[in-house]
Amino acid sequence: MGTYRISDRLPRSDVHVQEAVQERWASGPSNSASQVNIELGQYQHLRKATPANKLFPHTLTWCASLPDDIRPNALLRRYARIANLIAVSWADRKWFRAYMESLLTDTRGNRRGFPPDVLSDLTALQRYRNSIGTNSLTWQSVGGRG
Repeated sequence: MGTYRISDRLPRSDVHVQEAVQERWASGPSNSASQVNIELGQYQHLRKATPANKLFPHTLTWCASLPDDIRPNALLRRYARIANLIAVSWADRKWFRAYMESLLTDTRGNRRGFPPDVLSDLTALQRYRNSIGTNSLTWQSVGGRG
């Protein structure tokens, strides 16, 4: 006997809900796309965690280390969770580039984009980070433990 139980209920993981719902509606009527969207909305509460939408102490320390004209004030006010991830990725050039690319490029085709003031903050951070040498950035220099 296997260790996994087979159930006809939808799985608790948000990752698998979409697949299960699509399979369930695949044999339905031709207007099943709208039904899938309605069905997916019913399972949004099953997400394991909601991203923290408050600034972490590390993010505030990182922000204080930036020059005044580079500080992303609009980003901090509107998208604290994104600012937290930028602060964490700041010391790793490769990670920072990849994260910024994911923010500034619409790969899904349905994003509305950032407000102009936030977009300005993001591009200023990107330009500033690219102008800094790798050796001048360490975890300690942006508020990490040493």
